[in-house]
Amino acid sequence: MTSSKKKKRRSARQKRKGISTAHILIVAGAAVLVVGLLVILNTNRSQATMTDPITYETGVTLEGEPYKGSPDAPLQLVEYSDFLCGHCGNFADTIEVIGPDYVETGELQVIFRNYAFLAPESIEAAQAVECALDQGADKFWLYHDLLFANRGTGISAYSNSRLKAYARDIGLDTRAFNQCLDSGVKLEAVQADKAEGESQGVQATPTWFINGQMVRGGVSETELRQTLDSLLTQVP
Repeated sequence: MTSSKKKKRRSARQKRKGISTAHILIVAGAAVLVVGLLVILNTNRSQATMTDPITYETGVTLEGEPYKGSPDAPLQLVEYSDFLCGHCGNFADTIEVIGPDYVETGELQVIFRNYAFLAPESIEAAQAVECALDQGADKFWLYHDLLFANRGTGISAYSNSRLKAYARDIGLDTRAFNQCLDSGVKLEAVQADKAEGESQGVQATPTWFINGQMVRGGVSETELRQTLDSLLTQVP
């Protein structure tokens, strides 16, 4: 690891240590207000997904899995997810929130794998995001975010026409995307992801592995930060 990378990660850790406990604890509010804010955040996220530039390293592993964050990161999070899973959407949001402090600083690499099992629409969405991956890892993550941003509208969010509209919204080559989706060529890859998860003990979503250790279910931002910070203290 280069000296500059070590300094960057050390600076990120020191910055996080300076966050006061009071700041972390300011999360309370009325239930109605929370619901309203979530609606606004989802709307803003959907709009931002189409225009905001990718600010982290992206790519594809040797096994063909999309990732974000440096391959040299000391922490690796492998996530199995279903796009119809509410807890998966929440966990994706949590990873996005902590991204600037961990992914962009080179301390965390996130690898995504489909575990589509909740409904036929789950499998359709999984195939669609694989088609987006054909046009670049950055396009994959934009499409991934847009799928989760629209999950709240139910299974209709993943109809064939809506999946194609999302591709247009993020500037994909729609002709290539539509041909990919309609052909069903990505079904085998989606099924392979699920089979790989099952071989590792995955039974539901979200299930994720942090440096090889399995965790079932999503966690809060505070819990995820604590887990990552604890592991980072063990990094030389």
